Amino acid sequence: MLQPERRSVSSAVTKIPTTIVVHGKTDPRMRVGGVETFARTLEGVFEEVRYSTSRSRYAAGAPVAGGGADHRTLPIICDNATVLDWPSAHPVIGFQHGVAAVKYRATRNPGHWLLARRQRRAAARPNTMWVACATWIGESFGRLYGNAAEHVIYHPIDTARFDGQLDNERSRLVLHDARTRHKGERLVRAIAETLPEWRFEPLACAPDRVPDRMRQARAFLHLSRYEGNSIVCLEAMAMDLPCLFTRVGLMRDRDCPVDVFVVEPDEVFAHPRRAIDAVRTFLGTLEDRVYRPRQWILQNATFEVARSAWRIALRGFAERTGWQLNLG
Repeated sequence: MLQPERRSVSSAVTKIPTTIVVHGKTDPRMRVGGVETFARTLEGVFEEVRYSTSRSRYAAGAPVAGGGADHRTLPIICDNATVLDWPSAHPVIGFQHGVAAVKYRATRNPGHWLLARRQRRAAARPNTMWVACATWIGESFGRLYGNAAEHVIYHPIDTARFDGQLDNERSRLVLHDARTRHKGERLVRAIAETLPEWRFEPLACAPDRVPDRMRQARAFLHLSRYEGNSIVCLEAMAMDLPCLFTRVGLMRDRDCPVDVFVVEPDEVFAHPRRAIDAVRTFLGTLEDRVYRPRQWILQNATFEVARSAWRIALRGFAERTGWQLNLG
C-alpha cells in the first residue's frame, strides 16, 4: 500500500495539461456534499474537467456536452462503485471516498448496506486503477475485497482562501458540523446546554462564506461516528483553528495530524457525559496551548501536492493503458 505523495509547497503550481472525466451518481455542479466537492476541486488540478453521471448517456458510449470522440481515451475518474457504469473492457480510475461497510456498522443505515454490496461488486471489476483519499480507506478495501488503493491522494484545500488568518480574539464561538445523529447532533446539543459560556453554532452558510465564518471562531468541533476523509475538517485545519475530532476518517491514518485534540467515538457516543467532559477539557486547553494544524495541510493537502500526486497516478495509468496523456 502506497503512502500519500508528499511534495514541498513550492512545487510547480501549473495545472496538469490534460482533460479528464469525473463520473459519479450525481452532477457535482448541482449538489453540495463531500463527494461533489471532491469532483469540483479537480478543476484546480487538471486543465479541463468534464462531468458524467450514472444517468447520462456518456457511460453508455456517448460523450457529454463538448466531449467529442476523444472521450474514449480520456482518463475517467469514477466515484468508487460507479466504475460499474462502464463496460469492463474500458480502463477507468476508481476513487475510494469511504468504506460503506464500515459506515454501515456505525450508522445502521440500509442505504449504506446497499452501497457496501455495490462496492464489493465494484472491487472485482477489471481494468480499474484504485485511488483513495486516505490510507486507511485504501487499506480497508484491500482487507475486505482485495482492491487496495495503488495511490493515496488527500483532498486538496485552497490555502489562499483558507489562509489561517484568524480574527477571533475574545471569541466564544465554537463551530461544528453536527448535521445528523451519526455526526453528533444530539451530543452537541447536550454539550451546548451544559457549557452555556460558549456559543456552539453549526457551520451553516454558503460555501464561499465558510473561510470568513471560520475566521471568527475560537475552535472547531467534529464529533462523528464515521468519516472517510472529511473535507470540512481539512478546511478547519487549514484555517489553523484548534480542532477536536473523533478518531475516525483521516485520524485513523498512520501519518494523521497530531496537533489536534482527539477522542474515541465509541466512548463519547456511548457515554454523553464523557463527550461533555472531553469538550470542556479541550476548551480549557485553549488558554495555554497553541494549536497549529495548518502545518499538516501545507505538507500534505494543498493543490500543489495533489497535482504532483495525480501526475504520478496518471503516469502509471498511461503505462497500463498505453494511452498518450499530456501530464506536463
